[in-house]
Amino acid sequence: MEFNVLETVKKYFSGELPNQVANSLDESGKNISTAMEMAIPTGLAAILHKVHSSEAGANLVYSQAKNAITHLDATPNVGHLQEFDEGDADIKNLLGNKENEIASVISKYSGISKISSEKIFSLILPATLGFLGKYAIQNNLSASGLSNYLKNEKNNILSAIPPEVSAMPGFFKFEGASPKVIATTHEVVTRKKQRTWVFPIILILAVLALLIWLSTRHSPEEGALSQVDTSKMTATDTSQNNTINSLPSKENIKVLLPNGKELNAYKGGIEDQLVTFLKSDWKSLSDDSLKNKWFDFDNLNFNTGNAIITPGSEPQLNNIAEILKAFPDAKIKIGGYTDISGTAADNMKLSQARANAARDALAKRGAGSQVVSAEGYGSQYATHAANEPDEVRALDRHVSVSVRKK
Repeated sequence: MEFNVLETVKKYFSGELPNQVANSLDESGKNISTAMEMAIPTGLAAILHKVHSSEAGANLVYSQAKNAITHLDATPNVGHLQEFDEGDADIKNLLGNKENEIASVISKYSGISKISSEKIFSLILPATLGFLGKYAIQNNLSASGLSNYLKNEKNNILSAIPPEVSAMPGFFKFEGASPKVIATTHEVVTRKKQRTWVFPIILILAVLALLIWLSTRHSPEEGALSQVDTSKMTATDTSQNNTINSLPSKENIKVLLPNGKELNAYKGGIEDQLVTFLKSDWKSLSDDSLKNKWFDFDNLNFNTGNAIITPGSEPQLNNIAEILKAFPDAKIKIGGYTDISGTAADNMKLSQARANAARDALAKRGAGSQVVSAEGYGSQYATHAANEPDEVRALDRHVSVSVRKK
């Protein structure tokens, strides 16, 4: 059987191991699993970057990999892994000056503390190198042989990195990677050619004007705002990344539920808006009025061209499920939308599949009885032409929820 290092490491850190790690770090098992799903491909990307950097980097990884075999145990055990918690200095340096920012991003989207995120890398990186070392020895590979193996696995590794991590400014760059590979992997990428200052400014003004217009329209099955769906971005999506980076940072807040639970969210995000609405006298509104009110997910992303939800979307799905449980009288309808590109039939199919995926995800979290329906609207409500920049058309791609009485 062909060796797949990504799947091997994922399997190793499955089963009861996430719960063991969660107990040792005083975190939720589900949140630790989400963090591990994000950290494993990110750690492999760091190793891959070191291999790409130079011959010396490839030799260093080879040496680390052979030495790290002792970090493995036939039966994964957190106690054994934590014996190496301090880790080899060179292993910890694989993340370089990005360690702090990567840990912060994973902390934000998984719901664990930043310190716990750093601890997870201290467990994952040595074990990952250990599997690479074991593979190298079993197949009598030299440093260049192991380097070639990792380079051949590049697409597989990079495509597994959550967009929340890969979209970080200055994330690991790989010389020689084709635009298609970068787009599939990062889903939000950075152009090598610098744009002039004129286009980004015009684009920002256009997007702001569009958001104001969207917030005032009254189409019965559209949300008030539109979310950037990174799952359909291509190599030309770099202006979206530049636009996002130029806008003010999101403000972290705590959203308090009637049952006393607090949710980590963003000011003005779906959790903030939805809870504010449900605390109002929404039941006095007519059914038609409710149908006009939609709330867009702002952190629900899918893999390119399909309805597979990315690991980084888990925290927001957890939050929406908790909100529904805290407001048991509320029902919701889920709507899926696409832009105008592609055929109408394909867009309808994709939007329905994504609406269904969101519905199923909430059902798995115990809130299924409050989801009355999930409907895909395809591109019928898209407002941007197919020849407009993708960062503008991305505003037509989103999944939304609407509160219903029954």
